Amino acid sequence: MRNKLISYGSVVTAVAVALYLVFLASVPAVSQNNAATAKPKCIGCSVDGKTTPRTADGHPDLSGFWGSVSTTDVSQISDDGSKLYDFSGEGPEEFIHRGDQPQLPNQPPYKPEYAVKVKALADKMYAGASAADPQYSCKPLGIPRGSFGEMQIVQTPQAIVMLRTEGTTDRLIYTDGRSHPPDIETSYMGDSIGHWQGDTLVVDVAGLNDETWLGGSVNGNQKFTSIHSDQEHVIERWTRKGDDLTYEATVEDPVMFSRPWVITPRHIKHGQNDKELYLFQIPCVPHDEASHIIQPTDKDKFTCIFCQPGEPQAAGTR
Repeated sequence: MRNKLISYGSVVTAVAVALYLVFLASVPAVSQNNAATAKPKCIGCSVDGKTTPRTADGHPDLSGFWGSVSTTDVSQISDDGSKLYDFSGEGPEEFIHRGDQPQLPNQPPYKPEYAVKVKALADKMYAGASAADPQYSCKPLGIPRGSFGEMQIVQTPQAIVMLRTEGTTDRLIYTDGRSHPPDIETSYMGDSIGHWQGDTLVVDVAGLNDETWLGGSVNGNQKFTSIHSDQEHVIERWTRKGDDLTYEATVEDPVMFSRPWVITPRHIKHGQNDKELYLFQIPCVPHDEASHIIQPTDKDKFTCIFCQPGEPQAAGTR
C-alpha cells in the first residue's frame, strides 16, 4: 500500500512539474504574441492622441479654420509658458477690458536709447490701449503681431495663404523654393517665403517697414508696447500636431535690439468642420484717436461696470 502511495505521489508530482514547465514555455510565446498584435505608437499625434493630417506630398496639412476651441478659458498656459488662445468669443469675463496690467515678462531686448522711448510709450497706455498704437490708424498689424489669430489657411505645394477676419493681415507665403526679391520694398506685412523642416513650416519674413508695433494689448488687458526699425527680420515656425498649431517666432532688429528676441510660443486649435471665417465687411475708419482714448485725471471717479459683487474695482475705460 505504501509503495502504491509513493508511486501515485510520484506521478502527481511529475504531472505538476510537467504542467509548470509547459506554462513557463508558453509565457514567452504569449508575450511575443502580444507584442506582435500591439498597436504601433502613434507618430505625429498631439497630446490629445489625434493623428496629424497630411497632404499628398507628406507635409502636415495646415488647411482649415483655426481659432474656435471648446474651452472655458480665454487662454491656457502650458508648463513652458506658452499659451493656448481661444478666439471664439466664448470665454469668461477676463476677455473684457479689466484695467491696466503690468508688462508681460517676455519683452524685446531694447538697447538703452530705445528702451527709453518704449517706456515713454508704455507710460501713456491706459486700459491696455494707446493713441500712438498704429492699429488705431487702421494700419496693418505687421509681423509677428499680425501673424497669429483667428484665421483660415489654404495650403498648396507652391504657396500657403493665411486669411484673417479683418483682411489687413492676409498673407501669401511662397513655398516653391524662391528667394526674397533682390530689390525688395518694405511693407507692413513684408515678404514671406517658407520651407519645410521635418513637420515644421519655417517662414522667413523680410522687407518690413517701421510703421507697425511688435505688440500692443493682448485680449485688451495687457500692457505690451514695442516698436521696431525697418531692419526687422522675422523667422517663424508653424508646427501642427493633431488639432494643435504652435506658433513660434524669433525677431531680429540690429538697430533697436541688443540680441534676437524669441517670443513666447502660442497655440491655437483647429475648428470644427462647420466653422468658417467671417470676413468683416465694414472697413476700418480712422478717427481722432486723442478724443476717443481718454487719459484719466484726478477729477475722474471710475465705476467698474464689469466687476462682480465683492471684487475690487480696477481701473478701466470710461
